[in-house]
Amino acid sequence: MKKILTPALGALTAVGLSCGTLVAPALAVASEGTEVQLLGITDFHGRLADAGVAVANAVETARADFDGPTAFLSAGDNIGASTYESSSQQDTPTLEYLNAIGLQASAVGNHEFDRGFADLTGRVADEAAFPYLGANVYATGTETLADGVEASTIVDAGDVTIGVIGVVTAETETLVSPAGIADIDFGDPTEAVNREAERLESLPEAQRPDMIVVQAHVGTADTSSLEAAVASNADFGDLVEESSPAVDALFFGHTHVPFDTTAPIPGTDRERPIVQAGNYGEYLSAVRMTSLGNGDWTVADQELIAPEDVAPLENNAVVDEATRIVDDAIATSEEVGSEVIGTITEDITRAGGDADDRGAESTLGNLVADALQYGTSLSQFESDFAITNPGGLRDDLLVDDTFGSEAPGEVTAAELNAVLPFANDHVVVELSGADVITLFEQQWQPADSSRPFLHLGISEQLDVVYDSTAEEGARVLSVKVNGEEIDPEATYTVATLSFLASGGDNFSAFANGTTHLTGLTDFEVWQSYFENHSPVSPDHAERQADAALDVIATGALPTPQVVTEGAAGTVSFANPEAIAGPFLLTVTAPEGVTVSFDELAGTRAAENGVVVDELPAGGLSVPFTVDGAAGTHTLGASFVADPAAAFWDDNPLPLPYSTDFEVTLDEAPSTEPPATDEPTAEPTSEVPTTEAPTETETPVAGGDAVPTDESDATDEGAAGDASGALPRTGSTVVPLVALGVLLLAAGSAVVLVSSRRR
Repeated sequence: MKKILTPALGALTAVGLSCGTLVAPALAVASEGTEVQLLGITDFHGRLADAGVAVANAVETARADFDGPTAFLSAGDNIGASTYESSSQQDTPTLEYLNAIGLQASAVGNHEFDRGFADLTGRVADEAAFPYLGANVYATGTETLADGVEASTIVDAGDVTIGVIGVVTAETETLVSPAGIADIDFGDPTEAVNREAERLESLPEAQRPDMIVVQAHVGTADTSSLEAAVASNADFGDLVEESSPAVDALFFGHTHVPFDTTAPIPGTDRERPIVQAGNYGEYLSAVRMTSLGNGDWTVADQELIAPEDVAPLENNAVVDEATRIVDDAIATSEEVGSEVIGTITEDITRAGGDADDRGAESTLGNLVADALQYGTSLSQFESDFAITNPGGLRDDLLVDDTFGSEAPGEVTAAELNAVLPFANDHVVVELSGADVITLFEQQWQPADSSRPFLHLGISEQLDVVYDSTAEEGARVLSVKVNGEEIDPEATYTVATLSFLASGGDNFSAFANGTTHLTGLTDFEVWQSYFENHSPVSPDHAERQADAALDVIATGALPTPQVVTEGAAGTVSFANPEAIAGPFLLTVTAPEGVTVSFDELAGTRAAENGVVVDELPAGGLSVPFTVDGAAGTHTLGASFVADPAAAFWDDNPLPLPYSTDFEVTLDEAPSTEPPATDEPTAEPTSEVPTTEAPTETETPVAGGDAVPTDESDATDEGAAGDASGALPRTGSTVVPLVALGVLLLAAGSAVVLVSSRRR
């Protein structure tokens, strides 16, 4: 790591001291009335084409408009997850750009570790003219700084010296490929800040800085107020409330939100700025500080500047150089990035689009998993299915988006790279079925994680049913591979990314398996998939389903009943409240037997059945007629959400149900449906004399069936939420209701077919 430090700053003490017991000498004293300006960016992520020139112009304008010295700093993630003009060249253009506009120091962000710690302390450090700082980046098992990283540096702003301390989120170990950070640990940010602040205060007076500023790649998730921000993230809250009184300003990052306020300095009657400059060059933070002449500083002014609103400077050497670097980066990337690789028929997106909802299923996540599964065909390995993580998806594939001059619907190399920019290895992992089940349980993240649920993308070979209301460790009800329930004792081969295979995003069950490198990268596989499968269309089928949303399981829809009399029959629904559909009701018959449905308001014809647009309050009876040779025939009935409807995470019937029933036809079959009363909440149709059991069994993946009291099925219904806060219900989930979903003749059985809606 490049060092811009005086010799006295080369060592770091390993003694932690809380801010309440700091007794070190005061900082150097700038004369009263001295002013200094602190400019900052965060989470730039190589957005050269989008924001490069505007940010350079805003920085130069802010310098020119302030009558005093300026320091320019970053809270990290300058590189990594970058757009193609930078990522196609390993972010070298971004580092060159930051050098040109005078960045003086930066915290390490989690994305600085994307290519591994060795790349950060080697190639990146050689190309950056500024130091990367990580006071909480330690050698494994210690609180000693890892080789090649510095805790702080001192930068000059005119005659003012500023001690800059950098820290990164302790979650970094779960956000990057563990293989690249095997020799380092990430400690508590506040402890590291206070320890380093004490060391800076203890320097000889001639070397002691006038001011201490923290650049923390730790952020808030709630910007509605300071109190809400502090409560939203423990590490952020600790830094705000417990950082040493010697720290004069705190700049944050990581969560990509703008925030601009002040907070009390512990043990004093003063406040310090709390600032986060959004992301992607959206804002430039500007804080102006004034010396009180006793070693303390006060905030004179602070703001977030939108670079796009700043008037362009003319004949400015820094802006001109930044423009040249951006133009060269774009031109170079266009040479390789404008190649059309394939086509799409419609938009293929992350959940939430630009909002990037990682707690919901997405067509893009499932497509990437399909591509990873395909990728093993390009290697010497095979795989049973594939899994990918939602955080690895960084952009959408949109028909009308263009990178160069390609036509709408054409997909270029640059656009494909924007989706998967991390250069992961494509791997195959041998896992037990039990470990696969655990992986899906681990979608619910540890309590201290920034996101409570991460929805894995899965390939088409998999069908998963979970219950979001169940206890930890018992949420996964079913995992099927090619329609067969997974065997906990069997071994399965899983195609995935090296990030996940190393236990990234807290999916530690992967560590129990044996990993094989295929010799391919994720981008090579992704590109080959489009070359060989275009035109590519999104699969709108739901591959993971939440049983807590199932209206039959929750009791919102009582058990539908089949009643037959000779050739005529009805399927009756007795829901008290209206339930929005559409639902697909089908009856299949053996060869030589046909089934026809009578026309009924609110239904539409479908193959072998009808689509019910809505189940009205009070229920609905759907009549049908069976025709065929005399005798007793076994037919199959099923009831499921209409596969053509895109419910996506709020599906009222995610679990398809089916049953067999018998019809006895005479020589001259009757064509009139049996008379039935209008259904109510308690069905009035006659049923077979065999009584329904009082208990049913809920299948649990990898374990024995669990008895469930049917009375629980009448509890209140569940409500869906696609924002990442999972749907809850007061009821016990009962996927198999007594005698199934459709009322059966004696001895027949209900079958949970699959979570997939086809």
